[in-house]
Amino acid sequence: MTKTLPATDAVNGHAASTSVNLLYLLRTVDSLSITSDLERAQLISATRSFLARIQSPWETIRSHLVDSPAVQLSLKVCMDLGLFQKWKDAGNGEKTAAELAVIAGCDEELLHRFLRHLAVEHLLAEVTSGTYAQTDFTMAMCTPHFGAWPLYMHETVLDTWKAMPGVLAERGYKDDALSVTDGAFQAAHHTAGQSIFDFFATNPSRAKTFNNAMTGYGAEKCSWLDIYPTDDLLDGAIDGPLLVDVGGNIGHDIEKFRKRHLNTAPRLVLQDLPAVVETAICADDVRIMPHNFFEPQPILHARAYYLHSVLHDWPDVNALHILNNLKPAMKKHYSKLLLNEIVILDKISASSPQVTSFDLAMMGLCAAQERTESMWRALLDQAGLKVIKIWTSEIAVESIIEAEIA
Repeated sequence: MTKTLPATDAVNGHAASTSVNLLYLLRTVDSLSITSDLERAQLISATRSFLARIQSPWETIRSHLVDSPAVQLSLKVCMDLGLFQKWKDAGNGEKTAAELAVIAGCDEELLHRFLRHLAVEHLLAEVTSGTYAQTDFTMAMCTPHFGAWPLYMHETVLDTWKAMPGVLAERGYKDDALSVTDGAFQAAHHTAGQSIFDFFATNPSRAKTFNNAMTGYGAEKCSWLDIYPTDDLLDGAIDGPLLVDVGGNIGHDIEKFRKRHLNTAPRLVLQDLPAVVETAICADDVRIMPHNFFEPQPILHARAYYLHSVLHDWPDVNALHILNNLKPAMKKHYSKLLLNEIVILDKISASSPQVTSFDLAMMGLCAAQERTESMWRALLDQAGLKVIKIWTSEIAVESIIEAEIA
């Protein structure tokens, strides 16, 4: 005769069975099992939510306040040693801690303590006890654009965040108490009277690190062409400039457009400060133009002016200045303004942590912020522009705000 379990036992048995199945799935799923960027984004979001539900308060404290800072420390030391690049140059094979210490030129036990933490966080592969192999992550650290992040966070962002509580306390915890030239960044780096970008202009090595980090951020995330239907720009376009990438760094976004829309290169313009565009990666027939967006826009009547993560670097008064310099160049009923920016959702818990971490970074570094939809609409309205549509994608953190002259 089949035994009927009491209700509580049945529930517990079901939970145990679910946990076993879940453990099996978690151990077998990897990047090769994922069929799309959307599926990957959904899995990451679900996993983050799952961890929040099952972790104890101490496990949450340890993860965010101990383990993650220790990762930053370990990466910074390894990057200072040039470990991952030297390892790659030595053939990339499995290496013991002793062999890696010889490659890096440091004490074995000292290095091993950092390697252990990277291994336990699964950023470095542990083959056997004391023997390691590179991962996709550590190989990415060998590239200038991803490898810049540990240095950028260590010397620019983390010091700023460390100073921010004291600055906010001194100023009565008022959101408008920070300014572009007198905020947490200035307190941390003793640069009162200079914006972060003024500071970079006189510190080329820091500027290079920043530009590399921003290039890495922009190059590998969801393409703006997969959010906004760029075919629409070609429909109805007349002769003349097609797309102007304002503050476009070294040209990743405009290159993506050129490769999607062949034979448009002579009608594309990349603009940024002289020291930035001199290292542009654009095709030869794309026009490279040194330009400061706080000055009047010199390219008139383009089909579209595109700004990627420009306005989030500036509080409203400065962002409005940028827009006011741009609007006179636009042609009514023809030119479009395309802002590739974060739009904060009303239900923030449905968003990526990037939204809120970037907002806090903007607060400290630039006295700026990420904006909600209503904030974007109000800002553009002040500049005499109207939002036509906000384009979004489930696989993208940022949106494309399409606007025209009101």
